[in-house]
Amino acid sequence: MTENQRIALALGCILLWLLWVLYLYLQYRRTLRGALRLQSSQVEDSVLIAYASQSGTAATLARQSADHLGASQPVTLLPLSQVSSDTLRTVRKALFVVATYGEGEPPDNGQRFARKFLGHSSGASGEVATLDLSHLSYSVVALGDSTYERFCAFGQRLFDGMAALGARALDPLHKVDRAQGDTGALASVMPAWFRASPAMTHDRAPPAKKPVIWWRLAERVLLNTGSPGAPLFELTLRAVSDCPRWRAGDVFELQPRQPRAVVAGWLARHQLDANEWVVVAGRGQTLQAWLRERRLPGGRFSREKLLCGDFSEFPLLPMREYSVASCSAEKALKLIVRQQADSHGNLGLGSGWLTEFCEVGELFGGRLRENSHCHTPDHSRPLLMVGAGSGLAGLRAQLAERAAEASLQGGAGPVWLVYGERCAESDRPLAREVETWQQQGILSRCDRVFSRGASDQPGYVQDVLAAHAQDLCRFLARGADIYVCGNRDGMGQGVDRVLRQQLGDREVTSLLENGRYRRDLY
Repeated sequence: MTENQRIALALGCILLWLLWVLYLYLQYRRTLRGALRLQSSQVEDSVLIAYASQSGTAATLARQSADHLGASQPVTLLPLSQVSSDTLRTVRKALFVVATYGEGEPPDNGQRFARKFLGHSSGASGEVATLDLSHLSYSVVALGDSTYERFCAFGQRLFDGMAALGARALDPLHKVDRAQGDTGALASVMPAWFRASPAMTHDRAPPAKKPVIWWRLAERVLLNTGSPGAPLFELTLRAVSDCPRWRAGDVFELQPRQPRAVVAGWLARHQLDANEWVVVAGRGQTLQAWLRERRLPGGRFSREKLLCGDFSEFPLLPMREYSVASCSAEKALKLIVRQQADSHGNLGLGSGWLTEFCEVGELFGGRLRENSHCHTPDHSRPLLMVGAGSGLAGLRAQLAERAAEASLQGGAGPVWLVYGERCAESDRPLAREVETWQQQGILSRCDRVFSRGASDQPGYVQDVLAAHAQDLCRFLARGADIYVCGNRDGMGQGVDRVLRQQLGDREVTSLLENGRYRRDLY
């Protein structure tokens, strides 16, 4: 081969290599343009589902919604506290699922969003004042309790606030009344566009709620014999089948029942046989047993439908919710319930069933609901626990879970418990357990306070915190978390007020937003 032939061959190889590189480059550009078009399409079609939840109901509903829509389109699920200006700028459609806390306030994980985006325009920051959300379409599902004067007030505030920033509402504000009981099927509480989504209209059914579990009442113990206050009971429940798992802070949803005598009397008045056997969906039990979980109409009803197992005129009694008082490691679900009664002496629907009418050994239905807002993220950190009355349930669960964690991991952070009741002589529930936890080192300090105690002693838990302000500040300076459980009015508000007096509004707000100050209040 001559020199010229070798040069020509080399040039040909170089030319072929350059053509190959050019081909790869063009392929890369084509792929990149396709990816950018796909990304742009996904951003445009994506749905933001954001939630603000205090007791876990709104968070659960939001997660169910995300699981459902995620089958057919991109979805981003975030707590409202993590929704930023950039988040709102990059999505085209948003579904907000929010609860209202107390008298019209946002839940703790909605306060940052409310302060930043829903304030008066005169007080808005420069960033928010110039935020244009005209590209955003949105819906708001607001959970609230109609027994409160400002029903779904935060949901309304969010709905109006998004409109003020230029966003377009897809439909009117969708209000869900938790006072009516179970929120029902997912489709029934969602806006119209959600119900018309591809996943709903094609082959994928919306996710069901966790199934009701059958529980047996294993033990009922009165904790405050001789107290001038209403009776306080500890209930121990055992699952009939495999025991589910839960965390301290989670919620037990109870399906209450009517007292046997009430149902028997109603059936006798309507000349119906209480022992009539009725089969529904393959499950048979007596007519009296079916009706114990349902409202009994005072007016007319169809006897034929009733005896055929059609209970459409007999809606289920509304579910009742209680903070769990034990941890999964104990293999039993404990509740601590104060017996409630109205002005006529009639016992409350849930508390009356648990503390009076349910027989030891009897079975009933209920399910557990996750409430991650009240989970303790790190048991190695110090923990200040404050509560009163039946708020002892949440406090006991945290201590039990911490004790179980310590036995596995070899230690846990110090715990300071401040707990309030009425009288020192009769109101010392779980005294032996508390003493055991102190001896084990799980509980490093315990301050019991009594509202009817000696006049020279603090009367309420917030008074103890104020009286020991230096100890409080030193304990929190060690990186302690705060967990408050009990009645919101009085105790919960009083504790929050003292914390703000001692630490300042900015620090308390920071603790709330960072999940170090958790409130399980009712």
